[in-house]
Amino acid sequence: TIWVISSMFAAGLAAMGLIPIDRVVTAQGKVVSKVPLLVVQPLETSVVQSIDVTEGQSVRSGEVVARLDPTFATADAGALEAQVSMLQAEVVRMQAEAAGHPFTFTDSDPSLSLQASIYAQRQSERDFKRETYQQRINGLQAAVARALADADAYRARKAVAEQIVSVRKELERHQVGSTLLSLSATDNLLETERGLANATETVEGARRDLEALKAEREAYEQNWLAEVSQKLSEQTQKLADAREQLNKARLRRQLVELRANLDATVLTVAKVSIGSVLQSGDQFITLVPTNAPLEVEANIPGHDGGFVQAGASVAIKFDTFPFSQYGLAHGKVRTISADSFTGQDDAKTRSSSAPARPDGSEPFYRSRITVDNVQLHNVPAGFRVVPGMPVTTDIMVGKRTVLTYLLGRILPVTSEAMREP
Repeated sequence: TIWVISSMFAAGLAAMGLIPIDRVVTAQGKVVSKVPLLVVQPLETSVVQSIDVTEGQSVRSGEVVARLDPTFATADAGALEAQVSMLQAEVVRMQAEAAGHPFTFTDSDPSLSLQASIYAQRQSERDFKRETYQQRINGLQAAVARALADADAYRARKAVAEQIVSVRKELERHQVGSTLLSLSATDNLLETERGLANATETVEGARRDLEALKAEREAYEQNWLAEVSQKLSEQTQKLADAREQLNKARLRRQLVELRANLDATVLTVAKVSIGSVLQSGDQFITLVPTNAPLEVEANIPGHDGGFVQAGASVAIKFDTFPFSQYGLAHGKVRTISADSFTGQDDAKTRSSSAPARPDGSEPFYRSRITVDNVQLHNVPAGFRVVPGMPVTTDIMVGKRTVLTYLLGRILPVTSEAMREP
């Protein structure tokens, strides 16, 4: 009997020392999407007009999930559209003025009609100014012509007067004519020369006035074109700015209808009601992409973190379905955080999707685990794995024997016992 018991004990001890068992690190987590959550939020402060979805509802890409009050966005867009229309018509009118082309249009836009009236008025003023200059130029040209004619007449009279003086002096020398007649002829010659000088001076003065008036007219034309060009440049810039503002206003008007960017499931809806005011960037509706790849985010206890390596095999057990009855999924550790966290850190950052640890002071490592093979059976019809499902993960970290496990529990006790001071 003693030999039998001894043999059985020895066989059991040998089995404990030789038969390997799995070493597993257990971590709690939840299924998450590899694609970030879609957060629907207003671009600017808005009033909620309608909420068209509820939590858990499936939505299609492009489907409206909520509407905001469009009053302000529509008013801004309308005002900017009117401003753009006015500026565009003004720019077209100025382009016609700068190019010297007639201002024509076919649309029934009131802004174009207004600019056509302005164009006609400005052209009338310009034509009147041109006509005034032309009349003054014509007057000066006539004055020049008259002065030239007078100068020619005085030259002809001067030639005659010179001959008369010469004849009178010749007669006086021969004592045929009197000295008085000679002096009278000389006086007439001097008067003719003075008239010729006055006429010549009048011609030069009229020509100077004519050139000055032509220069003034040219300066008026250049200043008019320069003013038009400068105004055209300013209004073109204003038009470009107004178009940019209009594009923004149209975008804001479109964004009063909040839509889903992808096929998704509504995860959360903010606690607001119709008529509530949302501030710019407030989280309104959160969507989980439907067909996005899934993985598990799990919190590995800090005291077990040293055993877990990237690439380790993982058994994923869904808390909803007992694995012994419904099966489980398999995956691998994809990443492990480089530093540990605590519950307080998680609450502050709110960046983790995994469940918070009960003990907020206990450190843990965040890990991402792939979901490679789902082997569930006997689940309800239409079931599929979706983000948010809580899971328990068993991470394979190696092998050991039962004897090694027992010695690992006993040796620390024996080595650390009775050491109190």
